[in-house]
Amino acid sequence: MTYQLSLPGSPVEAKGTTAIELTLSSAQTISVNDIIAFDTLRASGPYELSLNSSTGEITLSGSKTYWIQASIDVNRSSTTSSFRFAWIDQAGTEISAANGGFDATWEYHSVGTTAPAPNPTTVASYVSSNPVQSIRLKTMAVQPASTANTHLSVIIFEVTP
Repeated sequence: MTYQLSLPGSPVEAKGTTAIELTLSSAQTISVNDIIAFDTLRASGPYELSLNSSTGEITLSGSKTYWIQASIDVNRSSTTSSFRFAWIDQAGTEISAANGGFDATWEYHSVGTTAPAPNPTTVASYVSSNPVQSIRLKTMAVQPASTANTHLSVIIFEVTP
């Protein structure tokens, strides 16, 4: 099924949109610098991106606009550890907020922590109307031998401009 994004009575032109979900068929043991290798793809209709399930690389179409969101589900090997995941491009460079990339960071704080602390999030996003060639979800910080659970997933909206 392909969705049309528009408001009734609006002069905004309807756009073809496909919803895509990437998941893990089994848990993946992870450490710092590991790439999440999604191996299952479901889509609501035809799509132009491709997934390399061996490398976790998601190749994007230059003719589409993307809204991509990874929902992080990790069992940390230490209950006092933090984690951070971010989108990287085909060269392995982290995609910055200025370029549409937003990381997922959860920092451990002891019960007595009162100093200002970052607002934790378990969602990493990438939004672009001029996407990079390909992206991967990289573990930027995590305790060694942690586990990416099967509920870690990516939702992608691929929109025809």
